[in-house]
Amino acid sequence: MVFLLLIPVLIVALAVAGAIGIRRSTIDPSAWHIDPTTAPPTGNPNWYRLTPDTAATERDASRDSSSPVFDVDVSQLAAAFDKVARSDKQVEVLAGAADDGFATYVQRSTFFAFPDYASVTFVAVPSGGSTFSIFSRSQYGKSDLGVNEKRVKRWTDALTSELR
Repeated sequence: MVFLLLIPVLIVALAVAGAIGIRRSTIDPSAWHIDPTTAPPTGNPNWYRLTPDTAATERDASRDSSSPVFDVDVSQLAAAFDKVARSDKQVEVLAGAADDGFATYVQRSTFFAFPDYASVTFVAVPSGGSTFSIFSRSQYGKSDLGVNEKRVKRWTDALTSELR
């Protein structure tokens, strides 16, 4: 009987230890602060990317999409994007700065605090306006259950609303 109670206690203890370990692990910004247009896929289906159609990047039809063009200059786009990203839950800047044109954000999941990284660059469009590239990926796990795609789409939708 005691043995049967011990199994759930051990499972909970392992889960708590794992959560503490992930929360306390150090992050090397140089490993995650990478250009979203040239970043290689992770090798797992745990990423999502938006880039301009003119970007010279190898595209994966299921994980790459075209970024929208906004009728604002680069500095306005960067400021609005930074506001949107930072207003999401558990997001902070890992490296760079949006107003410098290149930033990497880290967002952690609620319970285990698994980190996901979103690197973004902002560029002017020759015909007018501006756009961005974003590469969002998970550090842990083979699959992200669509979390990175949902984040990028949520931020893009909020950015579109912000700039109206």
